[in-house]
Amino acid sequence: MIQILAGQTLIMFLMVLAGYVIFRTHLSDHDGNRTISNVLLMVVTPAMLLNAMLSIEYTPSIAHGFLIAIVLGFLAHFAVIAVSCLLLGKKSSHPRIGMERFLAVYSNCGFMAIPLVSAVLGAEAVLYLSGYMIAFNILCWTHGLVEITGKTSLSQIVKGLMSPTVLCTLIGIACFLLQIKLESHVQQAVSYIGSMNTPLGMIVTGCVLAETGLSGIREKPRLFLVMGIKLAAAPLVTCLLLVLARRVVWFGDALFYAILIPSACPTATTATMMALRYDQDYEFSNQAVVASTLLSMVTIPLMVGLARLIAG
Repeated sequence: MIQILAGQTLIMFLMVLAGYVIFRTHLSDHDGNRTISNVLLMVVTPAMLLNAMLSIEYTPSIAHGFLIAIVLGFLAHFAVIAVSCLLLGKKSSHPRIGMERFLAVYSNCGFMAIPLVSAVLGAEAVLYLSGYMIAFNILCWTHGLVEITGKTSLSQIVKGLMSPTVLCTLIGIACFLLQIKLESHVQQAVSYIGSMNTPLGMIVTGCVLAETGLSGIREKPRLFLVMGIKLAAAPLVTCLLLVLARRVVWFGDALFYAILIPSACPTATTATMMALRYDQDYEFSNQAVVASTLLSMVTIPLMVGLARLIAG
């Protein structure tokens, strides 16, 4: 498992490198990156989620595991939210605290975790990962949106819940549980669009690296704290939660690592996309995404290896 994870993270790095070259050779620029980010957020990622839930044949045992994965996905996020609040301080303690919390809590579970989980655990585990991503998308577009914008209102939350990502997630759940299939040509089109999710996400990250670089990162100690929470504290807390949960409701390793691996992934590229979309601290978000992505090439295999020792 560790060797496969290491190989897949190398593939992620090569796609990031491709994005870096694209930006440096002027095939894209800041505005182009922003456009790609919007397409990813509003079209490609929703299609990827919908396709993941339409691609698995329904069985009672898989449906049971899927529902457990959704619950564990929410619990894992709530646990990391609590840790981030504890370690990063109160809402009024720092002008960038909302963005920092978002960066510490929300992982690159779509762009990185799907190919990793698929390579290590197979298609069934990808469905369980979708359960984690359901929690991610609902919380990202409600709690996360409030953190980034600093605006807490019912209309803001409703707006988040009406995002294409959340709507496609809910449609996908309904289609899976009710065993509804799309017309074959429509589903193939959704599959093709969704398959762009990981490469485009990594290319955006590479473009971000080329545009902003990591200069001045040493003068931002809180950035290192954010990355420590995201890459170490989050997967460890999630691992302990999963170990405790398995004592209450048994589930196999496929579900266990389908929740653990996304929690160990770096800061969500969605943070940069949302910073662009809502005019927030683009540079800080970029540097957190890029630095955590590069570090995760080492930390993901380490965290999964440590989890195997803890879980037995």
